[in-house]
Amino acid sequence: MKAAWVTDRARLVSGIPAVDVARSIALRLQAAIVIVAGIVGVTPVAAQTSAASQGPAAACDALRNVEFEGIQDAVTQITATRVVGAEGEVPAHCRVEGYVAPNVGFVLRLPGKADWNGKFSHMAPGGYGGSTEVMAPWCDVALSRGYACITQNTGHWGVSSESVWAYNNLQAEFDYGIRAANVATIAGKAITEYFYGTAPERSYFMGCSGGGKQALVQAQRYPWNFDGIVAVEPSNPTITGVVQLWNALATHDSEGKPLFTTADLQVLHAGAVRQCDARDGLADGIIGDARGCRFDPAVLACKAGQTSGCLSNVQIEAARKVYGGPVTSTGRKIYFPTSLGGEMGSYFTGGPTGIDYKTQYWRYMGFTPDPGPNWMPRDFNFDVDWKRSMMKDAVLVASDNPDLRKLRTEGHKLMIIQGEEDSGLPGPLVTMDYYEMVEKILGGRVEAQKSARLFVIPGRSHCVGGVGAAAVDMLGTIESWVEQGQAPDMIIGAHMEGTLGNPAKGLSSDFIRLPKDLSSAKFTRPHYPYPLRARYKGEGDPNDYRSFEAVDPDSK
Repeated sequence: MKAAWVTDRARLVSGIPAVDVARSIALRLQAAIVIVAGIVGVTPVAAQTSAASQGPAAACDALRNVEFEGIQDAVTQITATRVVGAEGEVPAHCRVEGYVAPNVGFVLRLPGKADWNGKFSHMAPGGYGGSTEVMAPWCDVALSRGYACITQNTGHWGVSSESVWAYNNLQAEFDYGIRAANVATIAGKAITEYFYGTAPERSYFMGCSGGGKQALVQAQRYPWNFDGIVAVEPSNPTITGVVQLWNALATHDSEGKPLFTTADLQVLHAGAVRQCDARDGLADGIIGDARGCRFDPAVLACKAGQTSGCLSNVQIEAARKVYGGPVTSTGRKIYFPTSLGGEMGSYFTGGPTGIDYKTQYWRYMGFTPDPGPNWMPRDFNFDVDWKRSMMKDAVLVASDNPDLRKLRTEGHKLMIIQGEEDSGLPGPLVTMDYYEMVEKILGGRVEAQKSARLFVIPGRSHCVGGVGAAAVDMLGTIESWVEQGQAPDMIIGAHMEGTLGNPAKGLSSDFIRLPKDLSSAKFTRPHYPYPLRARYKGEGDPNDYRSFEAVDPDSK
């Protein structure tokens, strides 16, 4: 009996949709594969039983000789395989490298059959993607729990902060925005089924920032792919592009020089914390509910003769622009502002390479046609250009559709994690607004929370730590919800010192899991489904999550 993903070759070769570059590449690839398969007599169907019975090393090596041309909608080629030895908690596994035509590169890591838990996971890269290695630490967490784990490059190769690959390349943009994660999932599940001789029983998807965007795309467009989805600090490229460009222009002078030093931003951040900190019943240096706090940076204005520990009038106006959010020439608000508490994030002033970083999206992705490398930040017209970008955004990259009725119909679950000190994106306010729209479409909070829940974490930065209890067991929480029906009414967060990891080696795994011993954490906090917030009870150890209770800020 054929596996579900194997199709008739003649129909496959003759019936591929004509989609830009993919069409000719896919047809040539498939034709070559059919010829080779016919010569050597190797097909996934014929080899499936024997492959499942081989030892781990032999089965891994054998994958290189299998052509997966029959994977419907995902023409796949394996380019390399090797066995990786056990290291720490990560078991020995088969590392499979390959691509889905035309250019969706992937790495699939398959633990030995004795270590496999029968499940499949997809860890999606952030930013613009471009790498299959940045999510390796997150895959390590999945592998340590027995998962097969795939990650992919979002349809192109390059640096995650650069988008020149998208220059007048609609196929690449389509892959990045919508297609890559889906076809990599199709291919990954098919190879996993072939390797083990049985399909995964459960599947989970996780990603942060651009990976969080991909998670929302899965929930919105492909809700049947995954039993559980975790979207962490999800982005929306167009909204993010507008807000970040606004912030960059607001915080740089006419020559592109920054208006704030690191010391200035520390002054600004400290002022926001002083104003908003104790709203959760505890003055601990963490803003517990920035949404309900009002802060005017004018209180930090330098007095006569004061040269440090204060802000100039120019800096105050710049901060007000960032807090207020982008507007048109008539003062009409366009998108949400940057939330209080995110002042120390690099994106507050334009990103790791200054204002030029924010030109990437608009030069190579934001418009049709793309203006190219000569476009400059001050060319952006806040009256009309954000509207022009919607022509491409809605089709190719948008992740803001709150209609999750298909997800509900599938019986699958979505958990959104949003750091409240996230300045990497428009951040908390955008995510809260998105979730509130989900509630309206799904029939109110009670009904919505059967399928989707949002957790806003005070003091958590963009994907990597922060001053709050940023580490939570994301995979374990979504597993319990899906497999035991234990909806997360509260998740424990821990603050761990010195766990940012090496950015060059990818996102640290320390913020998607809890330490085995909570006593090793500097402090812990409870996190409740939005809109509930944690409030200190007024007694008990303030470093222990059990000293806090849930309150509803909206009920006051």
